[in-house]
Amino acid sequence: MVKPKLVIGMPVYNGATHLAETLESILGQSFSDFHLLISDNGSTDASGDICREFASKDDRVAYHLQPENLGVSGNFNYVFKPGEAPYFKWAAHDDPLDQNYLAACMERMESDPALAIAHCPSVQIDGDGELIGIYDDLGLSGGRVSERFWRILWTVNIYEFYGVMRTEMVRKAMPIDVFFGAERNVLGDILLQGDIAYIDEPLFLRRDHEEAVTAMHLDAKSEGDFDRMQKEFAPKVDIGSVGTSVVKTKAYAGSILRFPMPIQERIACFSALSDWFVRSTLQRTLGVGRDHHWELQRTRRIAHPNCDRYVAEAMKEKPALAESA
Repeated sequence: MVKPKLVIGMPVYNGATHLAETLESILGQSFSDFHLLISDNGSTDASGDICREFASKDDRVAYHLQPENLGVSGNFNYVFKPGEAPYFKWAAHDDPLDQNYLAACMERMESDPALAIAHCPSVQIDGDGELIGIYDDLGLSGGRVSERFWRILWTVNIYEFYGVMRTEMVRKAMPIDVFFGAERNVLGDILLQGDIAYIDEPLFLRRDHEEAVTAMHLDAKSEGDFDRMQKEFAPKVDIGSVGTSVVKTKAYAGSILRFPMPIQERIACFSALSDWFVRSTLQRTLGVGRDHHWELQRTRRIAHPNCDRYVAEAMKEKPALAESA
């Protein structure tokens, strides 16, 4: 088999409802030089049958059924098998892609060897594929290492985690640890090595639905049930919210020391980390500082001028959007 330029890793667990649609959107990309590895975390629904069917029809697809549930972190780590492919991408089983997503990201990555990630603004769709809007997040791009690090600390959503990444930089960042939210640390490690470029058009469709892992996280968070979120992330690891905060902060500090950067940037990163730790601790324990968090989202976000136009056009042609999804 010819070595692909890109490897896509897709962890899945009981994702039958939207899995086939997502697989079709990936395999129908205008850029086709990729290999897709699917790791099934012991699904009890029809996910396995769907994956095996796609694998039997397209030799770019490989399917593996795990003998036991590895948790979210273990399954994401498992599919990171890029081999000699220079680019890698994680894929969620329920988030379809516009047919030109990979081509646009690959073109941007190949045009600038210093880039760590290429992605785009994320479109929010519901369980039926209907457009809801565009995620209005901070954005993670910045010319300075400390600016990118500050942004990864404070942004709400991190769907850039599903962007096209430079394999060598992901290798230096891996693996995803066993504490809840560790994928943010991995993304931070990658962005300490290089910048992210955003494609102008929003070509990534993030599906919000009742069966989504993020929906479970929101429910558990609203109920104050951190243990439920941690058990989903790494079933064999028992660590509370306070312990997670400490371990996460230590991991960030270790990353600041590990990756090369000018001393001024290292100091700025530690300053950002200290400010974030204090503010987030006060917010979590006393509910203080939420206004500060949302003010940052409003004043420091990276504007994507084409998004409003895209939403306006898509809302006029909802059936067309649903078909392309």
